[in-house]
Amino acid sequence: MNAIDCIMTRRSVRGYTDRPLDEDTIKTLLQAAISAPSGRNGQPWKFKVVTDKELINKISDLSRHGAWMRTAACLVAVYLDKSRSYDRIKDAQSCGAAIQNMMLAAHSLGIGSCWIGEILPKDDEIKAVLNIENSDLELMAVVTFGYGAGQPSSYIRNSLESFLL
Repeated sequence: MNAIDCIMTRRSVRGYTDRPLDEDTIKTLLQAAISAPSGRNGQPWKFKVVTDKELINKISDLSRHGAWMRTAACLVAVYLDKSRSYDRIKDAQSCGAAIQNMMLAAHSLGIGSCWIGEILPKDDEIKAVLNIENSDLELMAVVTFGYGAGQPSSYIRNSLESFLL
């Protein structure tokens, strides 16, 4: 799949099969993430990979999307490492680029994903579940990954012209 097709056909997936993701696949997704651009090449991100079902369920319980999140084979908590940050906004954008890279890589491999942002206020609770004590880490997202069950929902995008100034 070429890059444009990958970008144009990626959709958020909110339901997964029981098929696990193997370790090499997860490493490929993380390698895509760390290939994202970052200001001053600061690479201000940290990732916590969660494949243990008990932990997935505990994190899912912290989200209003918990019911379908429990079906994910893998969660990746993405953190901004403030100790590596020189500009919070730019570094948060770099974390967003890393998240998008992971999601596009997943799509290219036939793996579904969904970016969970509403869980951000639960940063402290998620750190407690994951036994993360580093106060320099700020949660940017939790991303679900897995092989999709069924078809992702379709959506209609506004026209390009509606975004041009």
